[in-house]
Amino acid sequence: MSAPLDAALKVIQSIQWKQILILTGIMMVLHVFLFDIVPSTEAEGVAPGAVTATSKAAPPKPTPTSGPAVSAIPGAPPGKKPNFKPPTSFDFVPELHTEPFLTTEPEDGNYETPIDSVPPDEYVAVCMSVKDQAQDMVEFFVHHYYNMGIQRFYVMDDGSEPPLSTFDYPGIPRTALTFTYQPRASRAGNMQTVFYKWCIERYADKHTWIAFLDGDEFLETPGNETLREVLETFEEDDTVGALGVNWRMHSSSGLLQRPESVRQSFTTCIYDDLEHNGTASANSHIKSIVKAKYAEAAINPHKFAIMGRNTVGEYGDVVTTAAWRRPITRTRVGLHHYAVKSREEYVAKMNRGNGMTQPKGEAFWMEIENETPHVNCTEMKAYSP
Repeated sequence: MSAPLDAALKVIQSIQWKQILILTGIMMVLHVFLFDIVPSTEAEGVAPGAVTATSKAAPPKPTPTSGPAVSAIPGAPPGKKPNFKPPTSFDFVPELHTEPFLTTEPEDGNYETPIDSVPPDEYVAVCMSVKDQAQDMVEFFVHHYYNMGIQRFYVMDDGSEPPLSTFDYPGIPRTALTFTYQPRASRAGNMQTVFYKWCIERYADKHTWIAFLDGDEFLETPGNETLREVLETFEEDDTVGALGVNWRMHSSSGLLQRPESVRQSFTTCIYDDLEHNGTASANSHIKSIVKAKYAEAAINPHKFAIMGRNTVGEYGDVVTTAAWRRPITRTRVGLHHYAVKSREEYVAKMNRGNGMTQPKGEAFWMEIENETPHVNCTEMKAYSP
């Protein structure tokens, strides 16, 4: 044999084959126990769907790239996971709540913060005069809280029976709601503007803007701006004291009974009468979002005294009238006014009156339903929740 072959044989003879066989056997046993035997997930206490040694991991779920995250709260601290979510249904039956709401703040400001709250964003608040509309308020709160980023609501209760503060409002943290109750027996005839004055006196120093709305009025931002972004464009202009937002008044859409959701159900509106500069349309009415540091008092439910500053429209145009802005535009921000709703709800509205002791009657129903041209308006159906 050649020298290289002799060397190879000597190496082979020197290998400890016994140790190699033992090691191989140990490796085979380990392979069987670790990889070839699949344990029962139920018998071994493994959660269904968990990744085991022989199972395949599920592909990662896609991350949504658009649409609101219904469990996210605007302005919540990073990482905060609130334990409340907006309701998926607005077929709401009022129920008594189990913990007290804030009913005005005590003089010493000393009250407990419910555990389900997150620090609110106080940039813009809503002040509203309401009576006996607990069933409607959940959708109002949810829409403005989750879609408009408004996290503070001052609910001025015009003698509701039972008081509005005695109901639960699913999906809204209790610290977002502050109630003030005015007994009917001692109310003023112009209680709505009195309420607005109280909101200014008590809360103006807490906010940059206060929107003065009714419970049947829903803000919309149809463009690429948020409500806050729209307001911020006027914030540093000291000549501006309020933003006047045009109505988009909805009809009954032929409904006789109360539907589950106003935004999904009332999809016809009165026309804007643009060919006559809006003079024949009630949509020329405005409601005001007031710069809080200039707010003095309500001239009427639509417009405010604001220390000599201007009420302007969405493009900075000065509103010179007591309650109307023409031409009508709502390309940056609009206010959907569900003025009549269903026939059932309108009858209830006539019976309860309004905050200025000027209840609507059958003439108003006829005007909106039969005497004013209608157009389709489905844009609010896009909002969810």
